[in-house]
Amino acid sequence: MGLSVLSPPESPFDSPSIVYTLLHHPLTVLFTFLHYLFLCLRGAPYRRPANSIPIRVVCISDTHSKIPRQAIPQGDLLIHAGDLTNHGTLSEIQQAIDWLKTLQKPWYGSSDGFRYIVVVAGNHDSYLDERSRSTHDKRNVNRKLDWGKIHYLQHSSITLPFPGGRKLNVYGAPQIPECGGKEFAFQYTRGQDAWTNTIPDDVDVLVTHNPPQWHLDIAENGGLGDEFELQEVWRVKPTLHVFGHVHSGYGVDHVWWDEGQKSFEQVRQLAFGKPRVGGPLSEIADTQLWTTGFKTLWSDIRGLLWTRLGGGARQGGIMVNAALTYQTTNKLRNKPRVVVL
Repeated sequence: MGLSVLSPPESPFDSPSIVYTLLHHPLTVLFTFLHYLFLCLRGAPYRRPANSIPIRVVCISDTHSKIPRQAIPQGDLLIHAGDLTNHGTLSEIQQAIDWLKTLQKPWYGSSDGFRYIVVVAGNHDSYLDERSRSTHDKRNVNRKLDWGKIHYLQHSSITLPFPGGRKLNVYGAPQIPECGGKEFAFQYTRGQDAWTNTIPDDVDVLVTHNPPQWHLDIAENGGLGDEFELQEVWRVKPTLHVFGHVHSGYGVDHVWWDEGQKSFEQVRQLAFGKPRVGGPLSEIADTQLWTTGFKTLWSDIRGLLWTRLGGGARQGGIMVNAALTYQTTNKLRNKPRVVVL
């Protein structure tokens, strides 16, 4: 067994090894496994309205100036959650936009391409934030981006109509906690509240570059998501939340807006929110973690019974970390995620 699996990752954007996590967080691993087991038994937290035409949403993020080798799955709405580029120059962003344009329907009623494409910026898309533009781009004030029919959202929203009278209210926001130099776009000081009361109440689909804390954000490394973003997501409860930024957090998280979900986030806060005093297996003696963990499981059991036996409504959402770049490599190895609403 190499020493690397027994040590924390060198970068906060790298996932720790399973061995390291089991040694240092055995109790949290147990509660996490049981929590997701009950969620699996409970079923999908969201079901589309009866007799409605399904809407296929294809989610991608963090392409970093690359074009996926595999074809993008077909769908009605394509969402790109930021980091279209590596260096964020106007020319580089325009190249990414031109590629996205090739994925749109060539004409109304065409069977090929996406009906809509929605994009938010990432921290690498420097030109889109005036504060982080390169000197060269600042001098060329007469050059502008040509978005065509793509909907670029920057602290803004749009209502998209679909067949069958269905509509989706989509809101996009690019801001992220500081993680780099002044060339990175839309940064704010970590710990600053850049989210409270910024998202419309009626949002169906939320698109951000940054994840909410404890969700697909490498919780084991302290959670690279934002705690105020999580609070705002709890307030508006979107049906779908798409983001990226943390490549190693790629995946899908089904969430129920209930006490079980809230308690599980508290488990992660207790386990990963601050450095633990003591060596491996020390969290087994953490009585507060035991208490919160059992509270989570009891709430999950009640939720399971209510959903399966009591006919409780499915009031939940879907979170997607759609980063196509695999972990801390420069390869697009992750596949686009498809969600049917």
